[in-house]
Amino acid sequence: MFQSFIKSVGLAPLDSYVEPRISIGNAVSDREFSTANFKIQVDEEARAVFIKNNKGRVIWKSLHNIPFLASSLGKDEITPMEYNDSLYKIVENDEKPTRLQTIKQIRYGDNDTVIISGGLGTRIAPPTHMRYEFILKELSPHQLQFTVSITERDPAMRDYQRLFLMYESHKDEDFYGFGEQFTHGSLKGHKVPVLIRERGHGCGGPQTTSFFSSAKGFVEGYFSGDDGHCASYVSVPQYITTDKRCLCLETSEYASFNLCEPDRVTIRVNVGNDDLVGRIIDGDSMLDLITEYTSYAGRMQPLPDWINEGVVACIQGGSTKVRQIVTQMAEHHNTPIAAVFVPDWCGQRLQPLTNTTVLKRIWWHWEHDEQLYPDWENLIQELQNEKNIRVLSYVNPLLVQKQDAKRNLFQEATQNGYFVKTQKTIQSGGLEAGLLDLSNPEAVVWFKQVIKHQFWDSGISGMMVDMGENLPYNDERVTLHSKHDLPSVYHNQYAELWAKLYHESIQESDLDDQRQPVCFLRSGYTRSPHYLQLLWSGDHNVTWDQTDGLKSAITGMLSGGFSGFALNHSDIGGSTTIEGLLPGVSMIRNRDLLYRWMELAAFTAVYRTQEGILPERNAQFYEDEETYAHLAHTAKLYATLAAYRKHYMQEAYMKGWPLMRHLVLYYPDDLTVRGIIHSQYLLGPYLMVAPVVSPSTSFVKVYFPRESNNTTWRHIWTGKYFEADGSYKAVDTPLGQPAVFVKEPRQDDGLLNDLVSFANHYYSTIASPSSPSSSSK
Repeated sequence: MFQSFIKSVGLAPLDSYVEPRISIGNAVSDREFSTANFKIQVDEEARAVFIKNNKGRVIWKSLHNIPFLASSLGKDEITPMEYNDSLYKIVENDEKPTRLQTIKQIRYGDNDTVIISGGLGTRIAPPTHMRYEFILKELSPHQLQFTVSITERDPAMRDYQRLFLMYESHKDEDFYGFGEQFTHGSLKGHKVPVLIRERGHGCGGPQTTSFFSSAKGFVEGYFSGDDGHCASYVSVPQYITTDKRCLCLETSEYASFNLCEPDRVTIRVNVGNDDLVGRIIDGDSMLDLITEYTSYAGRMQPLPDWINEGVVACIQGGSTKVRQIVTQMAEHHNTPIAAVFVPDWCGQRLQPLTNTTVLKRIWWHWEHDEQLYPDWENLIQELQNEKNIRVLSYVNPLLVQKQDAKRNLFQEATQNGYFVKTQKTIQSGGLEAGLLDLSNPEAVVWFKQVIKHQFWDSGISGMMVDMGENLPYNDERVTLHSKHDLPSVYHNQYAELWAKLYHESIQESDLDDQRQPVCFLRSGYTRSPHYLQLLWSGDHNVTWDQTDGLKSAITGMLSGGFSGFALNHSDIGGSTTIEGLLPGVSMIRNRDLLYRWMELAAFTAVYRTQEGILPERNAQFYEDEETYAHLAHTAKLYATLAAYRKHYMQEAYMKGWPLMRHLVLYYPDDLTVRGIIHSQYLLGPYLMVAPVVSPSTSFVKVYFPRESNNTTWRHIWTGKYFEADGSYKAVDTPLGQPAVFVKEPRQDDGLLNDLVSFANHYYSTIASPSSPSSSSK
C-alpha cells in the first residue's frame, strides 16, 4: 500500500511507470504450429498467444498486449511460528518487476516441441534483459507440457530468480482444487499460496480467532499461523475450472496462484535457477479432467474390505479401558466395529497448557507403553482373533528421548545422521524433537525396518501417519543429507516422500490379503495420491464453523477430490479443544456437534471417531447409553453402504474420480451449484447428502439441480420424492435421520438396496411417531 502511495504522488522510480506490454517481432510467423493434438499460435493482430485442442477450442490464451511471462527481485518472508515449525506466515515481496516481453521467434524444436523465444526486461535498454524459451511439448492427446527456461541473463538480471506466468480468465470462470481448501468452494477472487503447512490464523471462527489474538506463549505458537484462509496440509499447484480447463505445475518450489483479478490468472513461482514446468490438461468435462490429471498425479487404491465394515473407534487410556468400551459397543449395542484406533499406544506425555489444563500428548519414541498397555500384543491378537476387530496406532516422522525406552531410536538416529540438521531444535506444538531426513536413503531404510518391527510384526493393521508438513522451509537454518536439495524446494516434496515410505513399507512387508493395513495421512502434495491409501482432513476445531469446524471438514474433503485425493474422511467431532485459556471462555465439543458429525461421517470413505486433544472436556461416544446408541445407529448406517463404497473406490482407482463429489462436477453451468460450499454433496453419482451443519437444527434446505430426463430424488427415510427442478426444498432432519436421497430412476445396480432397506425399517419401526417403539425411544 505504501508503494502504491509513493507511485501515486510521482516519487517512485521511473521504471515503475512503464506500462507492461508485449512486443511481437515482424519476423514472427502468425501461422498455427501443431504438436499433433494441440495448436499454438502467436497472433500479432490479437497481440496474444493461443493454444487450442484438436477440436479448435481455446484451452489457454495470454492477455491482449500484456506479457505472459515476467520476473522480479525480492525475498519472500516465510516465517515459522516460535512454537511450531509447521505453522508459517507468508509475506511475498516483489521488487523491480520486468514490464516488457518480446517474442522474437516461434519455431519447431526437437522431439516435436514448439518453442516461443524472446526476452524479458525492466526497460528497453539491452543491459536489463533476460532471454527465455517457452517450450511446449505434447505428452499425450490431452496433456501439453510447458517449460519456461531462462537461457541467458544480462549481469543486471542475475538475481531475478522468480517467474510469473499470466494468462486469460473471465469473471464467470470458477476454480476448484489446489489440494484441500477448507474455507472456500470456488477459489475465484482469492490468492492461493502453495505451501504445505498446518492451518493458521483464520483457522476457526471469530470465537477461536479472539482466543488466538489474546493468547501468548505456547498457545499462540500451537494454534496460530498465517493470516490467510488458504493454509492447508494438502496444498497442490493444480486447479480445474467450470470452463473445462485444468493446469498443474510439476515443480515443488513455493508458488502462489492469484485469482483476484476477474480477467486473469497470475502464477508466481520462486524457481531460483531452475525451469518452471507444468501441464495444460484438456478434457470434455470436469470429470474427464480429473481422470487425465490423475494419470500424472497418481490414483488412490481401493481400501481393504475390513475397514468398510464399521466404525474405527478412537479409544485412549490403557488396555482395560479399551476392552471395557469394546465390550459395551459390541455386546450391549451391537455396533459394527472395524477397528479400534489407539493413538496413545506409546504413552501419554503430559504438557501443561494453563494452570488448570494439561494436554495429553504422545511420546514420539514408537514402542508400546508398558504402563498403559502392558499386554499390547496380546490385546491386538485378542481383539483380532476373538472379535474380528483390528487395532490401529499412531506415528509421525519425529523422535524424542524417553528415559525408560527399551530401544533408544532417538539415539540411533542421532548417531547415524538420520535427522535433518538444524541450527535450532525443531519444535512441534511446543515440544522439541528430531525430524527424520527423508533425503537420506539410509534413514528411509532404517525407519522402514522400525515400522516392520514395531508395527507390522506386532499385528498392527494400520496407523494415523501424521506430520508430513514438518520439514522447516528455511534454507539457512536447515541442511539435508542430499546437499543438492534445498529445504525450500524439498519442503513440499517431504509430504510425498513420507507417504511413499509407508507405501513401500506395506509393499515390502509381504502381508497377505487378510492382513492388508490402512495408513491415513493428513499432508500431501501433487503426486501423493499415487502413494496414499486414505487421507484425513486434519485437526479441526470442535465447532460448527466454516473456517475450521464441521463445515470446513466437508469443504476440504470436497476440494481434495478435484486434486486426486479421492478417498477422504475427518475426525468425528473435531479435535482442537480449548479450555482455561481465557477466564469463563472455552471451546469444547457438545453432544449436538458429536451426533451430527457422526451422521456426516456415515457418508464418507471411513467412519472414525476422535476424542480430541482434551478428551475429558469433550462429549464422547462412550459416555452413556444414549451416546452408545447413536454411535451404533450411525455405524450401521455406514456399514449398509459397504458395497456401494467398494464399487466407487474401484472407480476412483480406475478413473481418479472422488468418492465424495461436489455437485459442480455434474452441473457445472448451474450457478446455484457453484455457490455450494459445504451444505450438500454427492457420494458416488447416485446418493445426495445434505448433512446438518448448524447447531440445534431440525431441518435443512436442499437444492435439487434441474434435470431434463424426469429425474427425481427419493428421501431414504420417508420415501418422499423430490423433483430435480432447480429449486430448494426444506427437509426435516430429526436426530438419526440426515437428509439423504437416492437418485431415481435407480441406476445403482442394487448397490444402495441395503441402505434403503435399513432406512425403511428404521423409519417404520423405530423413528415413526406411530411405531410401537417410538414412545420408548
